[in-house]
Order: sequence, then C-alpha cells, then structure tokens
Amino acid sequence: MTGHLDSEVIIIGGGATGAGIARDCARRGLRTLLIERHDIATGATGRNHGLLHSGARYAVTDNESARECISENRILRRIARHCIEPTNGLFITLPEDDLAWQQTFIDACLQAGIEATPLSPQEALRREPAVNPTLLGAVQVPDGTIDPFRLTAANMLDAREHGAQILTGCEVTGLLRRGDRVCGVQVYDRQLHQARTLYAGMVVNAAGI
Repeated sequence: MTGHLDSEVIIIGGGATGAGIARDCARRGLRTLLIERHDIATGATGRNHGLLHSGARYAVTDNESARECISENRILRRIARHCIEPTNGLFITLPEDDLAWQQTFIDACLQAGIEATPLSPQEALRREPAVNPTLLGAVQVPDGTIDPFRLTAANMLDAREHGAQILTGCEVTGLLRRGDRVCGVQVYDRQLHQARTLYAGMVVNAAGI
C-alpha cells in the first residue's frame, strides 16, 4: 500500500507512554495516528513489575520528584481505578538501621503530600506476615500495583473514541525530514507486506527500548 495520511501527530510505539500520549492528543482534538510494529503493550510495558509508586522512596533526597510522583499517582487512581489495586507499601526499620531516621522519612513524606503512617512491629507483621520479624518499626505509604495491559488498552480505546487512528503490525523503518525537522515516517505493514509514507506536523518517538 502506498499513500499519505495527513495527521497532526504521529506517535511511534504502542506501550503505556505512546497510548497515553495518543489519548491526550486525541482528547485535545488533534488528528492523531499511533503506529506499533507488534501489538499494544508487547514491549517494555508488558514486562514491567506494575508497581505504582507513591513517591515515598524519593521524599528525603528529592522532594520535588516525590511531589510529582504522588500527584501522578492520584491522577491514575482517579481516571483508571479499574487498573489499580491499592496494596499500600511498607518501609521497615531493621535493628541495624537508625530508628530515629523513621521520623525524618515521615516528615519528608508529609512535606511532599504523601500520607505516611507509622506502624508498630506487631501491626506491620499483622498486615504483612512475610515481613522480616526482627523489624523495629514500619511506615505505611500509598503504593499500589497497576495492570499495564489494561491501562494501555483503556487509553488506546479512549484515544480511538476521540478520533485517533491505531495501526498495529506496522513498523516504522525511517523518518522523513524537511530541513532540520522530522515531517513524517516510512512504514512497513508486516501483514500486507507493503510500504507506505505518512506525513505529520509532529512525530513523537515513544518506542521505548
């Protein structure tokens, strides 16, 4: 197949990042095309551990990143509740650790807007029987798990409902340039064994690694 498809945005990659960008662009009314060489969520998105960070692990050393993390965490909980299991997370203090640092950690979390609840060793063991029984204390934070396949699929469906086009089984084999700008892509359709050239005002590479 040959021909040109006029789009305002072409997105390369059908993982979580590409799907999220496609949804955002489509909801803004942009003519959006997403291209994935295999199927959705078959790359890095389909191979991650699915941990939804609260930002607590950054609170002491990088409070700005912690604030951003908990903000994005809350957005996902609001718009994609069906993809998330709010498991919570425990930061434990062991005998070789400084117990006083636990309060430093709690204060940093609260400063970043992250709920941090101190737990006694007994309560921590009750909530997580597999925790190290020698712990001196624990702090519960609002971590969770997320289903990356469901989230990606949901974003793809919403993007399509708002006018985005999704091409799977199509591989981007080259970029088209006009001067110092990328203005389109060369695509090979793996199913039809045909090539085509597509142009857009902007090309976003969300292909991962």
